[in-house]
Amino acid sequence: MTVSVKLTKQGNSTGLRLPKDILEQAGLARGDEVFLEVADGRVTLTKADAPYNAAMDAYAECRSRYARTLHALSK
Repeated sequence: MTVSVKLTKQGNSTGLRLPKDILEQAGLARGDEVFLEVADGRVTLTKADAPYNAAMDAYAECRSRYARTLHALSK
């Protein structure tokens, strides 16, 4: 399903409203924690769950601890 929504000013931030049927299809509800990822001009919204949070925390720790090694491996 594709819908068009408008970005609006919310305090000092910019926000958008997600229609109820979009939230239902995504398995999201008001108050859920989500992750936002930006790649190639696209924003991906992913529901944050405990295993995903743990994996992302482990990745962040690994990335900071082994930054030089990861950079060398990426070449």
